Amino acid sequence: MKKFVLSLLAATSLISLNAFADKQFVGADKFYDLIQEYKEVCGVAECVKPYREMSIYQDGVRSIFLSEVQFKKLNQIAHKQSYIWMDTVLQGDLHSDGQTVLEEVVAIFRSNTLVAYKIDYSEKAWYVGACKWDGENESTLRGCPEGKIHESSFVSPDFKTFIRNTDDIAKFYN
Repeated sequence: MKKFVLSLLAATSLISLNAFADKQFVGADKFYDLIQEYKEVCGVAECVKPYREMSIYQDGVRSIFLSEVQFKKLNQIAHKQSYIWMDTVLQGDLHSDGQTVLEEVVAIFRSNTLVAYKIDYSEKAWYVGACKWDGENESTLRGCPEGKIHESSFVSPDFKTFIRNTDDIAKFYN
């Protein structure tokens, strides 16, 4: 009985850890406030001072302003952020291939200081509510509408804090 209870506690801990993919570190409140200010200034229109944006990775092309080490860290964070989809968007009529792709990285500057990265990531997905997918055999996905699940997050320059972009929560596009 004791082993069963310990196993149950361990499983519950793993599930609850995975339910919150965002990660906050020292200074997370300031980072969150900074992102809110950035979104107000750069939300719909082009950024205005003191903020500016620069695309440093898009569709497989990395600029010289993004090192290989930085790219790998951002790619790992994209994978961590998409992991929550198992408990959210994939609970419905969607199935994904589980291969997270980092689509774009935008460097966000306040004056001349890098203050954040915005990462866009996705996975190939199918809407299985409109087909006869058996839940196991990948070949039965052929008749399902194909698209992708897309989302974005903000990452601190030290990579210790990352938060989901509440204006771009995981959604299926076909």
